[in-house]
Amino acid sequence: MRNVTLTFFLAIVLHLVVGVDGAHALPQCSNSSYRHNCEDTVTYPSGNKYVGAYKDGKRHGQGIYTWGNGNKYVGAFKNGKRHGQGTAIYADGGKYVGAFKNGKRHGQGTFTYPSGSKHVGTFKNNKRNGQGTFTSTNGRIKEGIWEANKFLYAQKAPARGKSIAEKENERLRQENARLKKQQQSQPKQIAKKPTKKSPSTKAGGTGSGFFVSKLGHIVTNEHVVRSCGSITVGDSATKQVGATLLEKDKRNDLALLRISSTQMASAESKSLISKLGIRVEMISTPNVPLASGGLLRPDDVELGEDLLVSGYPYGDMFSNTIKVTKGIVSANRGMGDDSSQFQMDAAVQAGNSGGPIYDENGNIVGVVVQQLNKLKVAKVMGSLPENVNFGIKASTVRQFLTSAGLPTKWSNRSKRRSTKDLAKIAKNQTVMVVCNP
Repeated sequence: MRNVTLTFFLAIVLHLVVGVDGAHALPQCSNSSYRHNCEDTVTYPSGNKYVGAYKDGKRHGQGIYTWGNGNKYVGAFKNGKRHGQGTAIYADGGKYVGAFKNGKRHGQGTFTYPSGSKHVGTFKNNKRNGQGTFTSTNGRIKEGIWEANKFLYAQKAPARGKSIAEKENERLRQENARLKKQQQSQPKQIAKKPTKKSPSTKAGGTGSGFFVSKLGHIVTNEHVVRSCGSITVGDSATKQVGATLLEKDKRNDLALLRISSTQMASAESKSLISKLGIRVEMISTPNVPLASGGLLRPDDVELGEDLLVSGYPYGDMFSNTIKVTKGIVSANRGMGDDSSQFQMDAAVQAGNSGGPIYDENGNIVGVVVQQLNKLKVAKVMGSLPENVNFGIKASTVRQFLTSAGLPTKWSNRSKRRSTKDLAKIAKNQTVMVVCNP
C-alpha cells in the first residue's frame, strides 16, 4: 500500500512541478538490481535521495534529486545526469531555472543568487557564457556578452546597411509619394468608385511569420513591421486580414503580432496547430494566454545539420504561394560572433524575413533575420559572397515570447521527417506579413 501511495504522490508532484502528465506515469520498479522504464525511490548511503524515472538502470526522464546538504533538483535526467529543462534549488538560497546538459547549467536559464542578484541569459558548464543580463541588488544592470562568468562588453545592435527588404520598402514609399504628388498636380476628374480589392503586396513591404498560438499570435521580424501604417497577414497576397503589433524587440529583431480574426486561419492551419500540441490555457494572471505545447527546439543548432526555410520571398512577384528551400548550418554564431544568431547557406531573399527555420524532425530552430548585403561585402572583400544568411536562435525567440507574456514549452519531436512532410508543416503554419504604408 505504501508503494502505491508513493507512486501516486510522485505522479502528482511531477505533474505539478515539471509538467509530466500523470496519465502516462511509469510503473513502479519491481527489480532493484536493474530498473528500466519504471519509477522508483532510492536513498543512497550518502544521504542523497532520488524519486523519479529510470531507464537501463540509470536516472532517465523526469525526477527529483535531493542531496544530503539540502540542495534539490526537479526536472529532466538523461543517463544518470541532469539533462534538459529543470529547476535547481540550493541550500544557500540560490535558485536556477533553465537548461542543463550532462549535469551542469548549460543553455538558456535564470540564476537567482542568495543575495537577490539575478542573471538571465545563456550558461555553459555552470558559468555565465554568451548573451545575458545581470541585475544586482542595488538595481545596477550589466547587459551584454559574458565568457566564463566574466563580463566582456555591452552588446549593441550590429551596425549594418539597409537590407534588401528595407531598400525595397523605401523605394516603394518614395514611388507612392511621387505618384500621389503627380496626381495632385493634374486636373481633377470625376472619380469612379474604386472596386474593393484585397490588400496588395505592392502597397508596402512584405515579410513572413508563423503561428505560435491558437489565439492567432504570430512571430516575425521587427524590421518587417517597422513604421507600418497598418499590418495584415495571410496565406497569400489575396487572402489577408488585419493584425495588431503586440510586442517588439528591436535589438533581437523580433515582433509578436495577433490577428484580428481567427477565421483567416485555414482549416489545415488550425488542424496542424492542434497536432503540434499548442494548448492555449489561462494561467493565474487574468487574460494571459499560455502556449503550453512545444514548437521551438531546446538545443541550439549544430554545425552542419540540415535545415528547411519557409516563407514568402518577394511577396507575390513570382507566384502567390509559399516557398521552401533547404540548407545546412554553416556556423553556430551570427554576424560579429553574435551568439543569439547562427549562419546558414539556405537561399534567403527579400520577403523571407521572419519566416520559420525547421530541423529535420519538424522542430523550429530559428527565425530568418537577414540576408548578407553582397554588394557591400564585395566592395570591402573584393569578391561576391554566396549563400551567407542568418537566423535568430530558438532560445532567443522563446525568451522573447516569455517576456511578452506568451511562454511556451520546448518541443521534443525526434522522428525524422521527409522534406515533403516538412513542407506540409511549413505550408500550414507560415504566413505572409504585409506592411502597409
